[in-house]
Amino acid sequence: MRNSQWELRFDWTLTVLHWGALAIGVLLSAAQLESTARVTVAALIAGGYVVVMQVMPRRIRATRPLGEILAISGVVTGVVAVGLTGGVTSPYLLFLAAPVFFASIFFGTRIGLETALLAAIGLAIAASLDDQDLVSGEFLQAVAFYLLLAVTFAQARRLLVEQRALTESLREATALTARRMERLSAAHGLLESLQGLADTSDLNPVSVGEAALRDLSLLVPFRGGRVTMHRDGEPMSVARRGLVGTDDDAEHFAMSVGGVTVGELYLWPDEPFDREIVAEALRPVALAFENIRLLQEIAHRAVREERVRLARELHDDLGPSVASLGLGIDMAIHQHEPTPRLAHHLETLRSSATRLVEDIRATVADLRQEESPSIVEHATRIAGEAGAEGPSVMVDIDERRPPRPAVSFQIQAILTEALRNVFDHAGASTVAVAGVVDWDQGKIDVTDDGTGFDPSAVDDGHFGIIGMRERAAKIDGVVSVASTPGGGTTVSVQWGPT
Repeated sequence: MRNSQWELRFDWTLTVLHWGALAIGVLLSAAQLESTARVTVAALIAGGYVVVMQVMPRRIRATRPLGEILAISGVVTGVVAVGLTGGVTSPYLLFLAAPVFFASIFFGTRIGLETALLAAIGLAIAASLDDQDLVSGEFLQAVAFYLLLAVTFAQARRLLVEQRALTESLREATALTARRMERLSAAHGLLESLQGLADTSDLNPVSVGEAALRDLSLLVPFRGGRVTMHRDGEPMSVARRGLVGTDDDAEHFAMSVGGVTVGELYLWPDEPFDREIVAEALRPVALAFENIRLLQEIAHRAVREERVRLARELHDDLGPSVASLGLGIDMAIHQHEPTPRLAHHLETLRSSATRLVEDIRATVADLRQEESPSIVEHATRIAGEAGAEGPSVMVDIDERRPPRPAVSFQIQAILTEALRNVFDHAGASTVAVAGVVDWDQGKIDVTDDGTGFDPSAVDDGHFGIIGMRERAAKIDGVVSVASTPGGGTTVSVQWGPT
């Protein structure tokens, strides 16, 4: 842990105290005492202790129990030096204060007071050996000084430790607030992007996923990302960005609303990042996916109810009326013997009524069929089959009104064949699925940047082209293929009035 400024300053003060007390003790004892041997022994003992304390790194001597042993050793050394140089009048009394200062500063009140009491006891023993009075002013002043020194600096240490703890707490709170603000800023930025999509009527799973990856790239450095949306419990890939790898190597984020998973994010980061920032930014994405799901569910329910209503009215009202019209025409032909010209007109009307009845029956059958997924949903689901190693697929279909189930089934089958051909044979890096769908008419292009081929040199049976054209013919549509070697391929399907 990094040393605090006050610890470094007290350590410097301890160094000054050691060397200063040693110098005072040596000089004054040499001047006051006649015994050179005692002066020398005291100086060597005290000097050895000071050298050991200075050579030993602070982080080592400030740890328990080694620090406590050093404090006791300092007291013993000081008591010996005091005993050799005059007891309560010894110039080494200040040296005896150094271990008290050391214990108080680095180990607190209890250890500091224990060291001060130990110094007082040692001083009393040294004074007794010299037959000195234990109630003399010098002795009592020394003991009071040691105790006061221990209490004062132990309290100073306590206040400084509390201040450091408060500073660290404030620093952590500031960092936490900064991270929280960063997460909120990220969520706000993505929310503004989604609001912009909503204002332009472009709020769909693909646009939401692309906006999420675009805004996240400004917050987190990543080489690849993929967003999926859950529909009926199954994940559906809606957006990709950059180079994606395997799911096992990705950072995974589940997007949930009310405990239900509505989507997932897979990121392949370039460096470690704060997951909380990403999780916070994904909250509006999860809400957007949930709102899209609810809107789709409401729209599908409304469509189903309207289809049932229309089928019922066609079957119960319009169908019988047209059938009655046909029956009336038959009766007119057989009962009134019309002229040849009138008979021809009546037969024409009868044929038209018959075809109309058949069309009504077919329409009722279509309306009562189970609703299939929309063209956009189907294309997005097939795009997800590309996998991590496949091309990046962009789906941009303006599906204004979904086609009848019979038409939708054929269009979806054609798109499936075209996309899987790209995945299996084209060697493309990007694929664009774009077009317009409006009830029973529309056009969709599947364009890739793959190797391409020469259509004139390839049998129509290759790549399922015949099958796609046969399906298109069933809905009065056409499939065209445009490609050049090395220039990519475009498969177009068009149906309905041109």
